[in-house]
Amino acid sequence: MAELLMRKALDGYKERFKIGERCITNLWYADDIVLIASTEEELQDIVNRLHEAATELGMKINGKKTEVMKVCDDPKPITVTVAGCTLSETSCG
Repeated sequence: MAELLMRKALDGYKERFKIGERCITNLWYADDIVLIASTEEELQDIVNRLHEAATELGMKINGKKTEVMKVCDDPKPITVTVAGCTLSETSCG
């Protein structure tokens, strides 16, 4: 179901994050999905697309169990929401 959900969410999405020679937007591990974006705005766009696709498939994203992580030197916190719920920010450490 995760593959169908991500295909639906990212259909027509043009932004990509480049790692080495590969362009990616998400990674999967067991029942977890990691969304990858270059900017806060891109991440919010992916989350919105994922929320819309999940809703269409009769699923929902649990905002209380979903976290965001920023990996860069900018100390300013990021704000990403899903279904009106602001996602908590976690750290690498």
